[in-house]
Amino acid sequence: MEASIGSPRESSQLPPWSWVILLAVALTCFGAGSWLLPLMDRDEPRFAEASREMLETGNWMVPHLNGQYRFDKPPLIYWFQAASISLLGASEIAVRLPSILSATMTAALVALWGRRLAGDRAGMMAGILWVACPQAFVHAHLAVADMTMVFFFTLSSWSGWELHEARGRGRAIAGWFWVFFTSLALGFLAKGPVAWLAALPALLLALGRGTSPSDLASPWRQPRLWGLGGMLTLGLVAIWGIPALLATRGAYFQVGIGKHVVARSIGVLEGHGLQGLRGYLGSLPFYGLTLLVGFLPWSPWLVKSLWRTRTAGPLSPIDRYLLAGITGVFVVFTLIRTKLPHYTLPAFPLIALWLGKTIASGPPAFRRFRGLTVGTLAVMLLVSLPGLGLFARHLPVPRLAEECRRWIGPKTELATLEFQEPSLYWYLRPNGGPWIQHLTNEAAALEFLSRSGSRLCVVPDGESYNHLSARFPELRTFRVGGFNPANGKHVELRALIRETP
Repeated sequence: MEASIGSPRESSQLPPWSWVILLAVALTCFGAGSWLLPLMDRDEPRFAEASREMLETGNWMVPHLNGQYRFDKPPLIYWFQAASISLLGASEIAVRLPSILSATMTAALVALWGRRLAGDRAGMMAGILWVACPQAFVHAHLAVADMTMVFFFTLSSWSGWELHEARGRGRAIAGWFWVFFTSLALGFLAKGPVAWLAALPALLLALGRGTSPSDLASPWRQPRLWGLGGMLTLGLVAIWGIPALLATRGAYFQVGIGKHVVARSIGVLEGHGLQGLRGYLGSLPFYGLTLLVGFLPWSPWLVKSLWRTRTAGPLSPIDRYLLAGITGVFVVFTLIRTKLPHYTLPAFPLIALWLGKTIASGPPAFRRFRGLTVGTLAVMLLVSLPGLGLFARHLPVPRLAEECRRWIGPKTELATLEFQEPSLYWYLRPNGGPWIQHLTNEAAALEFLSRSGSRLCVVPDGESYNHLSARFPELRTFRVGGFNPANGKHVELRALIRETP
């Protein structure tokens, strides 16, 4: 008999192996095809190369990219990727492994939290909703900081709720206290202040006006807890932050916070948003639309469940807590000027948990849920395995690097003209080799190629290439064309190679 799930005692128990299968499916979906697809966009090769250079230079405090400071993100993701490279070698699967594992562990968190709140079926449904979610699927396949931050964001959210529920139990309060404030610190070290939005529901609990003995007993009503916890979080961040600021004379803060947090909030950075007041107002529905697309095929269920809450009576405390966390993320990123579809990703595990719990406690819909799950996972696997492999054949930089590899040695000087995509750092520069030079004009390229010694210059087809090849007819050349994922355009690349005499 299928019971309505309101507490763990009321739910039918699932066999232990079902949770193992959930994690196996998560790991399979999130990791499938990661070894087939070259590093994409501009961000993936930047993160990957900075992690490789961290191993090369031994500087674990301040990341570098092509020999220059990289202040875009704190160091945790680089530490994880560098550790993975040291174990598996410099490969796509190595630098994507932290994202794959973080997404899989987030599935475990969502499932276990859901199980603790509302029983086995709610936990299983919540975990499935996260695994079979396009936003999670895409970013688990990318070697960037988002999934690592999402894992710690979800852990902070769960421990914040458990700390509230612990009430007078001293040992439980101490345990969840350490988990909550430590995960806030690690989330910051993964991607910056966005991770601290996980504390918003706990702050609302602290500011709540409930006067019942239960509400008054919440640890969040104790200012001393916030003071000690804040010191713990800031202290853990400071262990890295203070030496990093001293080493860079404050530049890490000026760029990492000033540009990538403040400037993104009050202005449109790198073209990711609409200019002017009309553009800003027109972009306000952006994240509502990305939620509908990024949470397919579950978004119709989500809309329907949200609509039902209007007439379902007062929300339970956990529903208020989850919806506060979800709303906080969407409101903050809706208000800031710079917008990208994945900025609201931290809210998606909470959405999966809330919806899974809601579906499990409502009318039986397991058959439809199971059919959608199987269909969605099948599509994901088709995209991952044959799909990513076919797409990889159209990316020009890895193919160009493969053609040129035999002519590149540890001392080969490398340069680019009119093409500066960071994927060249990862695929073209040999481990420990010279940094790639970005030539500013044709005259600089002429001077570079006229020098003796092994050297290689990458140039797109066009006038500059025609002039250079006419000036140096003795150079070996390779030509590769394909799709440039950084700008979505077709590009024809040429490599001009001067061999060592």
